[in-house]
Amino acid sequence: MVIVGEIHDERRGLAPRIARLALATIVVGVLLTWATDGPVRLDGLDGPNDGWLILIVALFALGWTPSMARMSWIGTIGVLGASIVIASTALTGWRENHEVLGATVGVGLILVLIGAAGLAWSAVTTALAITRPPRKED
Repeated sequence: MVIVGEIHDERRGLAPRIARLALATIVVGVLLTWATDGPVRLDGLDGPNDGWLILIVALFALGWTPSMARMSWIGTIGVLGASIVIASTALTGWRENHEVLGATVGVGLILVLIGAAGLAWSAVTTALAITRPPRKED
């Protein structure tokens, strides 16, 4: 017989780990190249890029992750909102670097977007786990 609490623990174990991994990916991505134009390379903290904003929002998401791990709606919504802000900021940087500078995208910006997707996945997975009652197995 499986205890209901054990099933609930299995559901919430992976999402917070993915969220922390996604946050680490975002931080590394901010520090790497976002845009290149010939010999010129800009990271997330250079020029018009808003890497500082992404780092601040990632810090908030890191604070909400333990709450999300406890299956709290506040933490889950906070992490989801952070992922949306991070992704939209990175996409805006991508668009501006291309339109204004004619630059191509760098690996750092792609890592930030991958991290934002991982963060969103962890929040959505947690939200689904909160809304579904645990299964009872005899």
